Amino acid sequence: MTFDRPITIQKIDQNTELWADLWSLHARINKTTGSEFVDAGAIQSQSTKTFEVRYFSGIEDIDFNRGLYRIIYRGITFNIVDYDDYMESHQVVKLKGISY
Repeated sequence: MTFDRPITIQKIDQNTELWADLWSLHARINKTTGSEFVDAGAIQSQSTKTFEVRYFSGIEDIDFNRGLYRIIYRGITFNIVDYDDYMESHQVVKLKGISY
């Protein structure tokens, strides 16, 4: 497995409501879906990607607090909508992110 794409995981400070870089990681990335739709009279697009990263202590907090975290990849923000540590093996974690 090659984890060769740099990503940043940010966490929001609930007091100041500002995002701060928490971890800089390397991931394996796969596009899951993409779509376009009309919202408020303008064409919008979204992309769903799966980010696979090596498990490390602290990352499982994302599973219980997804709304506090987001992924930055190539300058694009991805909201984390799913966390998968297959059978809690603590080897590889899949994070599903959606950009808007």
